[in-house]
Amino acid sequence: MSFKNSFLLICIFLCQQNLPAQNVNPLQDSTLNNLIHPKGYITCKPGALGLVKKTGTAKQSIILIAGLGFGGDDFYNLIDHFKKAYTIYAVTPAGFGGTPAPPMPDTAVQYAEQTWTNGIVTGVLNLIEKEKLKNPIIVSHFITGTQVALTLALNHPDKIGKIIIIGGSPYRYYAGQKVGAYNDWVNEKIYTPLQRAKLAEVFWAPKWFKTVTKKTWDDNMWTPDDYCKDSVVANKLFRESTAVPLQVMIRYLLEWMTYDVSEKYKALKVQALILIPDFKELLTVSDSTNKDSCKSIAAKQYLKYFHQVAWHKAEESNNPLIHMQTVPGTRIFMWYDNPKAVYMAIKNFICN
Repeated sequence: MSFKNSFLLICIFLCQQNLPAQNVNPLQDSTLNNLIHPKGYITCKPGALGLVKKTGTAKQSIILIAGLGFGGDDFYNLIDHFKKAYTIYAVTPAGFGGTPAPPMPDTAVQYAEQTWTNGIVTGVLNLIEKEKLKNPIIVSHFITGTQVALTLALNHPDKIGKIIIIGGSPYRYYAGQKVGAYNDWVNEKIYTPLQRAKLAEVFWAPKWFKTVTKKTWDDNMWTPDDYCKDSVVANKLFRESTAVPLQVMIRYLLEWMTYDVSEKYKALKVQALILIPDFKELLTVSDSTNKDSCKSIAAKQYLKYFHQVAWHKAEESNNPLIHMQTVPGTRIFMWYDNPKAVYMAIKNFICN
């Protein structure tokens, strides 16, 4: 990859993630290596889940899978609502919520092999076998959770029942490139799975994430108001995510960036409900004087394209088992914003 293309990708990354480049100093630190665990870091066994909490004694079971940077405890009000009707297993992926992460794979193992993400899949399958669960409903959240649910549905349809994905993103959407502008969101830059894998290996991992500073990372990630409309809850969630070791977050994020099953939606053999946030206030209110403001539509396009438009390929597959529903007045943790609508959507989907 040429220096020019590498520089352009860095600029795209900064623009897409709502970060004024001049406000971060420094962006990177050449003494860092975020692609390995810090010295003395204690890991879990590969394929282990971070934590599983069981609630309820009903016959039908639900497995909740938290997404990037979060744990099963973040579903507490959803669990409380459904605990009488279902036995619920809340899963915290290894590395989140203060739990140890798996060992870092050998450097010869590519991010596209989904080592850690598939480790969650293995952990869920082991949970199903251990608890003797029959067709558990998989409810997953955000990125990483999305990939686990889709992998289970595509590769192990005989082990699970329906899947429900909340506030997720099926793949890393890349904006197109225009002369004189970095972001052409409407015209997607299409990468094949092999190209996505190579991009992670030759650019994102060694040239960006390996030496990115913690401040740059936190400033580039989803913001508190992306998560929830309630500012108190939103900031709590943001702090929870930023408390996860940077090396752990980077590994999971890079695996998401190589993931794309767009050509496999037609092969899906279990019913799937995709609950999509509308991000109404964030994507309809604009402060035209500051394009980097959190009130700027331009600064929040990643929400629209990562969490909404990226699902169009699933819809376009015309697989009758895939159901899409946008939930009004919601953000990524939508059960905090509009619990009534979320609970009703889940109940109707499970019961029909």
